[in-house]
Amino acid sequence: MASTLSYSSSIPLKRPRDGSISSVRDPLPPAPPPATSQRFKNSIVLAPMVRSGTMPTRLLALKYGASLVWGPEIIDKAMLHAKRVVDEKTGIVSFEGISSSIWSCHPAERPYLIYQIGSSSPPLAVAAALLVSRDVSGVDLNCGCPKPFSTSGGMGAALLDTPDILCDILTSLRTALPPHISVSCKIRLLPDPQKTLDLVERIVKTGISCLTVHCRTRNMRKGERAIPDRLRAIVDFVRSMRDESGNPYDVAVLANGDVEGWSDIQRVKDITGADGLMVATKAEENPSCFSETMVDVDELVSRYLRIARYTSNTFGNTKHCISSFKSAPGVVNQRAALKALRTTIAQAKDYPSFTTFMLERHAAEVANGTRSGEFDEDNWGGDKEIVEIVDSIKSRPPPAWWVGVEEWERANPLESQGMDVDIGEDGIKKLLERDREERPRKKSKVDPADVKISVPTHPGTATETPSHTTNPEPGALVTPGPLFMSYVPPMVAGRNERSPSPERAVSKATLIS
Repeated sequence: MASTLSYSSSIPLKRPRDGSISSVRDPLPPAPPPATSQRFKNSIVLAPMVRSGTMPTRLLALKYGASLVWGPEIIDKAMLHAKRVVDEKTGIVSFEGISSSIWSCHPAERPYLIYQIGSSSPPLAVAAALLVSRDVSGVDLNCGCPKPFSTSGGMGAALLDTPDILCDILTSLRTALPPHISVSCKIRLLPDPQKTLDLVERIVKTGISCLTVHCRTRNMRKGERAIPDRLRAIVDFVRSMRDESGNPYDVAVLANGDVEGWSDIQRVKDITGADGLMVATKAEENPSCFSETMVDVDELVSRYLRIARYTSNTFGNTKHCISSFKSAPGVVNQRAALKALRTTIAQAKDYPSFTTFMLERHAAEVANGTRSGEFDEDNWGGDKEIVEIVDSIKSRPPPAWWVGVEEWERANPLESQGMDVDIGEDGIKKLLERDREERPRKKSKVDPADVKISVPTHPGTATETPSHTTNPEPGALVTPGPLFMSYVPPMVAGRNERSPSPERAVSKATLIS
């Protein structure tokens, strides 16, 4: 696609240089090292989870030791319709949709943050990835989600059936994104082990740095036991692959599926031989599973509420996440102790509903010396909680893959000129229009030859009943809408609407084509 001088207001632009400025320029900082598999090796990472992988969960996961964190899957078109907004008070970056934030991130998590994209179109995937490339350290393509909202649009696990499109998206992402931004993907096992290896071979050759394998097939759900034994053959196969020069491919393989957290590292590695582990359900139940010692539910809930209220996380999402928290394995007699908290969570309708609980927690923490000062009724000490988490993240040794990135980006602002994809407002609009035009249209199942209509020759003559009642006009034979149309959860689509029910139909605003 030819590039144009069209810029998005959400993208930082280069300052113009006039003749009054000296022609001698300061030397530009060197380009950061390209992404490699090293950032993914010997890691234990937070999995992408649509409702539970929001910023408060990711920050807690990093505080408790997660090597990297994946954000929830966001559909490419939802991101292309969003506006990038930076909160001057907190520094938080939000991509705002029609009625709520689609996706947000904190600057402190950026070196460890992977943005997962849902897409079935290389141009749209590239445009969406470029828009967030200055707020993340990597982009991951979702090729494993079996939910209808993803597969009906050709995304998620549906890409396993269209490997040409899958590999085209990965190749396009690797070509378009800066070299220091990693490209990876997450797949599921195919029923046939050999076909799984054939697909893996094609994926590895696209230039990705990491491949995550969910050790379940597309039709399996999380209630069914994963089959990690099959991952060993994939890991050995990837390590045996060689490029045209005879060099091994630089790709890490992560294991996902029934991973329990820090305590499960050695067991899973012994079974699979994987380079790292991805934790989903256990991290949803207790984000401190990345550390050797897990914390209790009271502490998790109070920390989460402080972060969520201070960062303006939607209350519905906050309630969902803290409702999922469970005690560490082996803790006994917790059911009765947590009954009052569970009741409070179930009855809560807004953040002020937790004021009494937070006041009690503050008093208990002051008594045991873990907190000081008066109780802050405005944000419950969320500002101090964020500072504590940011300090814990910054206390880590600087990641080798992030050396010089920020300096280089300040000297090379993101812009549309020189890119194969125009990410300015006009360019995105044209891109979406072109995608709409190129989408296959849904054909009517009614054959025009079967439509029979008799027109009376005299007034009062009875008409013959048509064999079909469908409108026979040409316009009715081709549905103007796209082929794929499905309900998309508000968290993914970026809208703050209630879920559909028999009494409440699906809003057209939540249908993404």
